[in-house]
Amino acid sequence: MAIHPTAVIHPSAVVADDVEIGPGVFIGANVEIGPECELMSGAVVCANTRMGRGNRVHYHAVLGNDPQFLGFDPATKSGLVIGDNNTFRELCTVHRGLKDGLNTVIGNNNFLMATAHIGHDCVLGNHIVVANATQVSGHVEIGDRAFLSGLCAVHQFCRIGRGVMLGGMSGIGKDVPPFLTTRGDFGFLVGVNVVGLRRAGVSAAARTALRQAFRELFLGGLALPKAVARMRAQWSGSAEPMPAELAELLAFCEVRSKRGILSAISRSSGRRSGVEDDDADIE
Repeated sequence: MAIHPTAVIHPSAVVADDVEIGPGVFIGANVEIGPECELMSGAVVCANTRMGRGNRVHYHAVLGNDPQFLGFDPATKSGLVIGDNNTFRELCTVHRGLKDGLNTVIGNNNFLMATAHIGHDCVLGNHIVVANATQVSGHVEIGDRAFLSGLCAVHQFCRIGRGVMLGGMSGIGKDVPPFLTTRGDFGFLVGVNVVGLRRAGVSAAARTALRQAFRELFLGGLALPKAVARMRAQWSGSAEPMPAELAELLAFCEVRSKRGILSAISRSSGRRSGVEDDDADIE
């Protein structure tokens, strides 16, 4: 283990033998850091943080600090749980849980860019990118392979579905169903994340079904529960099985939501920008 002499490590911390610890690093009480991790100059890992294998914590990132919540008791026995092979870039912050026994959870192979913030009690899946200066409030759930572009803001208790692409500067105040994309400003659904689906190996048939579903669910004029029910009825009479991705989208929309589901915009609405060309399965 390479430990710089200016690093401060609490005696109760458990650090794997091959972890690299740079100048001015602080590791708090009851921290666990797995093998092959690297903590660069000025990185801070606060008490009750558990970190798996192969994580890289860049300069002055702070992991596991107290929630930004008025009246929070620092004696609360909560923590932060981090999986394997995550990257936390410069000045990135991730806060611990708000109540005793609760944790903020970061999965595996995620990339959090400079100054990104993940609030208390969030749950992130795997292979997620959170770009520069994007701010995620408390209690947010983010599905696998979601991409949150720069300068986005996500309201507390929102759900960001699997494979979602948030456009830059999107303000997200409601749930974003899986495999869809948003535009900036106040955040609207604008179509299907075709590029992300293709990169994830999703079939052309499933992509076509998702594009058709987007039009019917979010641009068809029906209330969402009725649109979901109609689509299920259509597929129940089909000779082809419903694609798994479409089933996931419908199930997401059926879950009772604390924030509601984000709405969509279309070219015919007369707003400043509209839905992507869903009929063109191109990058």
